[in-house]
Amino acid sequence: MEATRTIFGLPNVPLSLTTNLSLFPRRWLHNHTLSLKPTKEHHLVCVKATESNDDLESSRPLAHFSPTLWGDHFLSVTLDVAEFDDFSREIEVKMKPKVRDMLMSSKNGHNERIRLIHLLINLGIAYHFEIEIDEILGQAFRNLDDLIAKENDLETISIMIEVFRLRGYYMPCDALNRFKGEDGRFKESLAKDIRGMLQLYEAAHLGTPSEDIMDEALSFTRYHLESLIGHHAVSASPHLSMHIKNTLNRARYHNMEIIVSREFISFYDQEEDHNETLLKFAKLNFNYCRLHYIQELKDLTKWWKELDLASKLPYIRDRIVEVYFGTLTMYFEPRYSLGRNIVTKLTMLATVLNDTCDAYGTLPEVTSLIDSFLRWDLGETEKLPSYIRIVFRSVFDTLEEIEQEMRPQGRSRSVQVAIDAMKKLGKAYLAIAKWARASHVPTFEEYMEFAMQTSMDQYAAYSFIIMEDCDENQTCEWYNSRPKMMEALNGVFRLKNDIITYEKEMSRGDVAKGLNCYMKQHGVTKEEAVGELNKMANNYYKIIMEEYLTTTAVPRPILVRCLNVSRPVDLYYRDSDEFTDPSFGKLKEVITSFFIHPIPL
Repeated sequence: MEATRTIFGLPNVPLSLTTNLSLFPRRWLHNHTLSLKPTKEHHLVCVKATESNDDLESSRPLAHFSPTLWGDHFLSVTLDVAEFDDFSREIEVKMKPKVRDMLMSSKNGHNERIRLIHLLINLGIAYHFEIEIDEILGQAFRNLDDLIAKENDLETISIMIEVFRLRGYYMPCDALNRFKGEDGRFKESLAKDIRGMLQLYEAAHLGTPSEDIMDEALSFTRYHLESLIGHHAVSASPHLSMHIKNTLNRARYHNMEIIVSREFISFYDQEEDHNETLLKFAKLNFNYCRLHYIQELKDLTKWWKELDLASKLPYIRDRIVEVYFGTLTMYFEPRYSLGRNIVTKLTMLATVLNDTCDAYGTLPEVTSLIDSFLRWDLGETEKLPSYIRIVFRSVFDTLEEIEQEMRPQGRSRSVQVAIDAMKKLGKAYLAIAKWARASHVPTFEEYMEFAMQTSMDQYAAYSFIIMEDCDENQTCEWYNSRPKMMEALNGVFRLKNDIITYEKEMSRGDVAKGLNCYMKQHGVTKEEAVGELNKMANNYYKIIMEEYLTTTAVPRPILVRCLNVSRPVDLYYRDSDEFTDPSFGKLKEVITSFFIHPIPL
């Protein structure tokens, strides 16, 4: 099982042992479980600012977010338990043994097995064969030089680069030099190999900062693939044309695995030489996972409705479905249900904190809220405005209940990092709120120092809570060392978010944003600044990949969580802020197609 164990914070707690030590003041502990039903104390009055004077009231940075698109929809979805059991039985009893035999067959050489692994990854079923895949790739990587020397097929070499790198093996990209001509450029004749070009395009997204050849491959393949759209060679194959469009729209490394798999299953279904067993397995697995996810979403919708923050704090973004969908990028495998549950809840509450600091609270109120977070004691909150108490208590109680649930498993210390991350998040929000209320535009470097702390690394930290099979000390020491991978994750999100939200934030008078800071400091136009910030973001993507391939301080399952955190950024923040305004982009369409419509068998 790809689960890991983390430790954060409290010293002198024996490793892998349960403990009665609590992260919360004893007087505030209740006998909760992860059902997280709110206590009566949560039912405070709705937001009504009576503490502020007229000047403070006029300083509220109201954002007026759109309401939820989904409401209680998923509570009304009926699930057939018998269908769920049937899917599970057929997968375990019929499909997995057949595919395992295919994978381990002695008739297949290393390259044939690697191509099969690539197909399993594309179909979303590779996770069923983690042990077998690691064994195959480990053996193949030890013979890599021989495998490369004997292979001159563009598609196969590109597949090898992608499979090895996504599994954490640093296959050199210099194998691509064989596809260059005497002028040092990729041979134009390669453009005739459509499938090879597609695969090279995908592999080229897995480059590191020093690998210029990957940038060259990316430019070369994108140019030729774009020119193929509408070409008669592709038009004669509509499913291949759609596959090219989907790939160009968003490469695998910048997309969620479940979306890639859903699109590829439709493509593979139209391939004349498809394997019926693999296709059926992929469809069964998708529908099985879909039922699993809907049940989780029903439970989370119920929790969110009972917490009732959307009515108590009407200024917040009510986005439980969008948040849950995003957690599927960290771990989509059914066995990580508890992880998705925890990450969704903490991300929703981090959103509440963000919206309170950024889109409603006056500066004194935000200051009092963050002071409460830093003290982490409910006893100090009685004099606060009622809505500030609601915010703090919701976060406090939820983390308390998570800690109560995880303590018997020896996981209290991993919950501590989530608490610390929430505190760090609050401190950064306060610093940015001070700039915003004063209409101050800091330097780009000053802004990024704090803005990078309001980004993605806390989501990685949340995901560590349920990972039980990796050394906790290693994970703790690595995370607390502020590794380059975390900095790069933060950079990708922060820059992409600031670019796409620029117009709306400026219209609210929120001038302390990355794009505006860069424009003012360097005296450049918006278009020039966007270009520079995108370059920075692209370099951060390369750093993420480099750190994923070279980090040895923690095991691969931890690094996979971190790698995956960056993958939904392009979906949520490329063309618009689809988290804040999901009704105006593709996110609603993607969620609908995924949760509402099963794949016909």
